[in-house]
Amino acid sequence: MTGFQPEKINIRGAKTGLFPSRMIEGHYGGADGFWKFLVQRRLDNCLMGCSIKGEGKEGEVIIDGKPCGLIYNHAYGLNDIIEFKDPFSKDTGRSTVKLLRIRNPWGNSEWKGAWGAKSAEEKQYKNSIQQYINSLPPDEQFDMDANDGTFLMHYNDWKDQYSTL
Repeated sequence: MTGFQPEKINIRGAKTGLFPSRMIEGHYGGADGFWKFLVQRRLDNCLMGCSIKGEGKEGEVIIDGKPCGLIYNHAYGLNDIIEFKDPFSKDTGRSTVKLLRIRNPWGNSEWKGAWGAKSAEEKQYKNSIQQYINSLPPDEQFDMDANDGTFLMHYNDWKDQYSTL
C-alpha cells in the first residue's frame, strides 16, 4: 500500500500470552522502551495497525465473563499515540497517562473497558483528552462521543489484549 516494507511485531508471546520482557527491558531500551518505540513510529508518520490473534476463536473477546467489544482475528487501525501529564496524580508531575486511539474499520464494536466511551476514566479526564484533541491538526481531530468505531484504550490494557502490531 505504501511501497515500504511492513514490519510485524508480536506484542505478546504466542505460547505464553505474556508481554515479552525482552521487548520491555532490552530491545527497545528500558522499561518504557516499547512505548517509546510506538511514540517514535507516530512521529515518523508510520501507518500502524493491531490485531488480537485468536487461534480457533471467533467473535468478540470475553474478559471476566463479559464481552469487551474487541474482536478476535480482526484488523484495527492504530490512529494515535497519546501521552499527557496526569492532572490527578499525587506524584509531583512525574505520572503520565498513556493512551492509544484505535479504530475498528467496520465503524462499530468499540472497547467497553477503562478509557472507552462513557467510562469513568473518560469522564474524569475529559478535559485533558479534549485539550489534546484540540491541539491536533483539524483533519486529525475526533469526537470522543461519536459511535464510529474509534475508541481510546490505556497502553497497559492494549498490551494485555492485542497480540500483533
